[in-house]
Parts: sequence; structure tokens; C-alpha cells
Amino acid sequence: MALSVQFFNKTRRNILENPRAQVIVVAPETTDQYRMELEFERTEAAGALFERVRVKLDAIASQSGMQDVFRLRGIDVYRVITCRPIVRPQGARVDADTNALAAVTQFMGRLGACGDLDTLLATALEQLNALFGHAQSFIMVRDESGKRLYTVASHGFAESGVGSEVVIGEGLIGTAAARGIPLRTTNFARERVLSRAVREELTRIGDAGRLAREIPLPGLANAKSQLAIPLEARGEVLGVLCLQSDEAGRFLARDESRLQLLARHLAVSMIAVGFAGGMEPAAAPGSSSVPAAAQHAPAMATDGAGITVRYFPSDDSVFIDDAYLIKGVPGRILQKLLQLYLEQHRQEFTNKEIRHDPSLKLPEFQDNLEARLILLRRRLEERTDVVRLDHVGRGRLRLSVGRPVRLKVEA
Repeated sequence: MALSVQFFNKTRRNILENPRAQVIVVAPETTDQYRMELEFERTEAAGALFERVRVKLDAIASQSGMQDVFRLRGIDVYRVITCRPIVRPQGARVDADTNALAAVTQFMGRLGACGDLDTLLATALEQLNALFGHAQSFIMVRDESGKRLYTVASHGFAESGVGSEVVIGEGLIGTAAARGIPLRTTNFARERVLSRAVREELTRIGDAGRLAREIPLPGLANAKSQLAIPLEARGEVLGVLCLQSDEAGRFLARDESRLQLLARHLAVSMIAVGFAGGMEPAAAPGSSSVPAAAQHAPAMATDGAGITVRYFPSDDSVFIDDAYLIKGVPGRILQKLLQLYLEQHRQEFTNKEIRHDPSLKLPEFQDNLEARLILLRRRLEERTDVVRLDHVGRGRLRLSVGRPVRLKVEA
């Protein structure tokens, strides 16, 4: 057994003088408790075991701003002398999926039938629920800077969380992306209680300056279990698949192994449908090649009370009637589409013209335009019934405006 060296200084001094200890451990999947008699053998301050514990600890600590407090100093390794149940064990949790291989095959088949990124992401999350019982999940992808992840699709939450951001390298999700390894916690609530207890003590003794700003989790407010799996393909992390549950011990080693396989297939499928930049997908046979500017210009919306769309160039943020909508690249794209709609009465656009529009300043490589358009489309669906952005064919979009719009660019 390995115990982290962090806080219990007096206990550890006693152990070094008398190398016998007794601990109580809890099996996360059943909550069965066991009393273990241990004998101290050694302390490790480097190596594979130390790194494994340190990465998870750093991830948990950064979720609650405890990076400078939960620093791992070492791992004490003990030999187990005895292990006895405190009460009669209830037995291991039974995995309801008795045919996991068939479910994995179905999952891959459903993803293989998807022709665009939006459909692919939605199908993946729906099938994680239908085939494996993972009711709450979301997908975050890397932004153009490579420094942040943003939520582009979710399933099973009261609030979608689409547009939420996580700094790569911070928190359980950000650390999984930075390290390219899966990270899970079987009782996140318990770990957060410990974090908050230490925070309160530091505040009480006047040492609160060591605390960093707390990072809110996307998804469930009271998540107890969480599993973050990197979406990796061709040696590159595209994003993170994250599963949450309000059940302690929901994600175990077998879940982690299975989800790694599914996540890798999802990442490869994302590249197959055009994620991470590159060339515009070829037009489907029989599709129109008429430039959007030459298409019929529809009538402008003139009925109903108008709305004001405010655009701030400083951070490309967009507000609709003073309510925040979006920022960054999607905000820049929406402003340009609305400008063309108002000036040229245009409603139809192509991904290709958006990608090559110099005023949008998209990166030459890995622009992730498809993911940004999905994010913009879903934010519009959630925040307003006046403006819609619909996918009407491969590489084609339609901007629908239900009431008069005034576009105001703020200084």
C-alpha cells in the first residue's frame, strides 16, 4: 500500500520511529470498509508510482485552488500484514454490461455512419448513455491557441455547459489533456471536502494568499465521480471526453480501459470528418457549387420587435440585448455573418468562404472551424429564438433571422 506524504507530519515521525501502522480503507464501488495492518518499508520521491499519484493530486488540487498547498513530497510504501473486513462485505458491484465487446462494436458502427462533426459528437454521447449507461458526459476540444479547452457537446445535464472553458494543465480535465493520460476520481465529493477544509484553515490563520482562484467544473454541480479521457489520434490530443456521475465509485479501472478504447475511436472519427483544420471536405456528389454570393437574396425580416446585437472587438464578445452570448472566434464569425446579412441581404454561406475570409483571422492550420460553428449554433439555440444558424448541407450554412436586427460595434 502507498500513502501520500503531505500533511500528517506528527504521524509520519511516529511511523519512522515505530514502522507499524493501522489504516481503514473503503472500496469505492461497494463502500465496504477494511482494517489493514501495515509495516513501513520505504519512501519514494520519484519514479512511476510517485508521478501517478502526483498527477492525480495536482488535478484534484487545482479544481479548488490548492495547487500550492497539496504539493506531494513523497510516497510512503507499506507492506500489508493483514486485511480484515470491518463488517460483512456486501460483494463487488456487478457490471450490468454482460456483453461489453458487442456494445463496443455497436458504438464504433454508429460513429462510422456519421458524416459530419456535429452528428458525430451528438451520436457519441447518446450512445455512451444507451450502450454503457453513462448518462452525463461532455466533450471539450482544444482551441486555436492550444492553451484552453472548450465544451462543444454535452449530454444529460440540466444546463448544457456548451462554451465552458478549462485551462489545459489545470484541474482533472485540463491535466488529462496536458499529460495525455486518463484521470478518474471515485469520490470527488470527499476529496473536495478535504480541499475546502484546508482552505478554511489557511484562511483562519491568515494565509489565504496562497490560494488560487477556484475553477468551476462544467456539468453536474455535485459530481462525486468523474473520468476524463484524452481524445488522442495521430499522437495529438484533440480534446477530452469527460464523464460525471453523482454516484460515488461509479468509474473504476474497467470503465477507464473501455473508455480509452472508445475515446481513441472517437478521436480518429473526428479527424475523418474534418476536425482540426486541414482541407475543406470535398462536396458530396450532386451538391451545388454555386458561390453563396450568387444565390437568391431573401427578404429581410421586418416583423416583430427588433433586437440589438452588440459586438466588442477587444475580445470578440457578442451580446444580444445586453445578454452575453459568446466570445472569441465564434463571436467574430457571427458578427461577420450578421454584417453580410444586413448589408447584402445574404443568408447562405459556405465553410470555405468563412475559412478563407482574411477579416476573420483564422489560423492557417488547425482552425477547428467545424467545432466553432457547432458551438455558435448551439449557443444561439439556447440563448435566443431570433437568430439561428443551420447546417443545410455539406459545408453550407444558413443564417435565419426572425425579427429585425440592429448590429452595433462597440468601441
